Amino acid sequence: RIADIDKIIRKLYEDNVMGKIPEERFYKMSAEYEAEQKALEERISKLKHTIDTANEQSLNTDRFLALVKKYTEITELDAEIIREFIDKIIVFKAEKVDGRRTQRIQIFYNCIGAIDLPN
Repeated sequence: RIADIDKIIRKLYEDNVMGKIPEERFYKMSAEYEAEQKALEERISKLKHTIDTANEQSLNTDRFLALVKKYTEITELDAEIIREFIDKIIVFKAEKVDGRRTQRIQIFYNCIGAIDLPN
């Protein structure tokens, strides 16, 4: 549709130059077509970004699954395994809730980031 709009605007310009349509009509129509074209281009850009993000997430998930398959028979957790799986760990300030001390910990895994698990 974007290419079609380019052709339409070109034709409108030619019609205006040839005196086939009034100047006022030319400006109104070309502004409408240009607004439509801009909206389409913005939508295409957003959709491409969404697709790129989804592709990246899929790739990262595949990488993480390959890592998990590599360690299906873990008998002992060592520093190497932790480094391969974990990007960072955030330990939050301890709080007292209903008289009990609680402390939130957030683990960011390589490739997939943090996972929110239900309590």
